[in-house]
Amino acid sequence: MVSKRGSSRSAVSGRKGGASSSKAKASSRARPGSKTKPASKAKPGSKVGLRPRVHELTGGWLRVDGVNGGPRFHFFGQTFFLAGSGADAGNCRPQQCLPCQKGTFSVESQFAGNNTFGIGPSIVNNQYHETISYAGSLHFVGQGTLSDTRGSTDSRKSRAIVLAPFTLSGNLVGLDGPEGIQDKPELFNLSIRGRGIAVVELDVDTSAPPGFLYNFRSVTYDITHFTLPPKL
Repeated sequence: MVSKRGSSRSAVSGRKGGASSSKAKASSRARPGSKTKPASKAKPGSKVGLRPRVHELTGGWLRVDGVNGGPRFHFFGQTFFLAGSGADAGNCRPQQCLPCQKGTFSVESQFAGNNTFGIGPSIVNNQYHETISYAGSLHFVGQGTLSDTRGSTDSRKSRAIVLAPFTLSGNLVGLDGPEGIQDKPELFNLSIRGRGIAVVELDVDTSAPPGFLYNFRSVTYDITHFTLPPKL
């Protein structure tokens, strides 16, 4: 009888020991889970506030008038308004056809240097500057077609128009102060890439028929889209 009680007690104690060991195992298994919670909270939280890359400029135009004229331009964006008129003519291909003839018509132009873009009042990062002088280099590439338009002695009816898609690349530097780059703080250096439509206006020269010739009047590069340069 005594041996039976002893065996029953040992069985009970064995059950208790097994239960306590299982609890200990369960608690030991549950501990690592509590330590991994902070890691799950710290996943990609630091990247939530990043904004997508956007160009500072959203639109604009550059125009050249007359055979001796230099460029003038307006470029603008959410926090930028850049306006300037050039002191130098630059290398404007439409301006150089004297006279122009029908057929393929190039609108390639290169404007570069310290005085090419002149000066103008501007807004940079929402701050107004009465005078900014510009430097840099802008390269326009494109071509269209000049059709054989029969002109008349009426100047209002003796004009030809060339429309040509173009691409734009280069950079524009803004310096705080009047023309010249010596000792001027640099406000910005914008890398510019884009595309648009060039509109060339030509006067029909009817003084030498039958081969109709054309004289340059103006070209306007209407920039419809700016793109960011490739990320290095």
